[in-house]
Amino acid sequence: MKKNRDLNFDLKQIRSFLAAVEEQNFTRASRRLGVGQATISHHIILLEKELGVSLIRRSSKEFALTPEGELFREYSAGVLAGLDAVRQQFSGGTEPGVVKIAASTIPSTYIMPALIRGVRERLPGVMFNMQVADSREVIEMVKEKRVDAGIAGRIIRNVSLRYHRIFSDEIVLIAKKGACPDSLDVAGIRKMPFVFRAKGSGTREGYEKALQRLGIKVSELQIVLECTTSESVKEAVLAGAGIAFMSRLAIARELKTGSLRMVSAPGLPVRRDFYLLHLKGRKLSAPLEALVDECAKLEQAQSHGS
Repeated sequence: MKKNRDLNFDLKQIRSFLAAVEEQNFTRASRRLGVGQATISHHIILLEKELGVSLIRRSSKEFALTPEGELFREYSAGVLAGLDAVRQQFSGGTEPGVVKIAASTIPSTYIMPALIRGVRERLPGVMFNMQVADSREVIEMVKEKRVDAGIAGRIIRNVSLRYHRIFSDEIVLIAKKGACPDSLDVAGIRKMPFVFRAKGSGTREGYEKALQRLGIKVSELQIVLECTTSESVKEAVLAGAGIAFMSRLAIARELKTGSLRMVSAPGLPVRRDFYLLHLKGRKLSAPLEALVDECAKLEQAQSHGS
């Protein structure tokens, strides 16, 4: 470490270093920050030159930090967490305001309204700005600090993220009345036309795993349509385009009216959990703390009801 002189590096270099550490890969870090891989490498080289130490083991086949790199990682994470806290205070983050949330399609439609009502009972002045995306994109938006928190139907492990389980759902096989037998075996599943969610959906990930356990490859199925939202899938099934795997939450009304019905099949229903996620080490604003509390109440209520 250089002595007797001021260190000179900037936040962009620190962010590049932390992104590379969290992603364990320069290419993924560059995609996350929206810069070139060469920029990430250059920023880290400048840091090492300024500090006078190696931060990353260049000889290792796997991404690995030196002891000095580990120490600098802790320092860098503390710097960014401190800046986030200051920014929240300057922008009134400890008081009710606008909270940016990203949520996948099922929780945005069927879970968030109740959570928001609970938060507003405690903090009447708060307003939510909610962006709807698939679970994978929701997690990326939280990692990249484009939103304050997210609600997703899957977990992608990352050292910077914290997940709270908030609700369980079931993935079931549905069909329009008269469009499919009451039950299907593996051979029958392969013969039916399907409407699928687009890749990246937590729902799709759940039923793909169920199909794999049955020895069925997605490529073996007759997929006639892929949709980006659950509502589109439901409308396609109602129109008779095919059968589909769907969240039970999303079809509760249609099951009551009889316009849709569940089809019995091996390995179904599939349980699926939803999670609230946010960055670790980041001081939560009052609205986000209230949202976490409402999520805990929701999980507790479901546990008592099951």
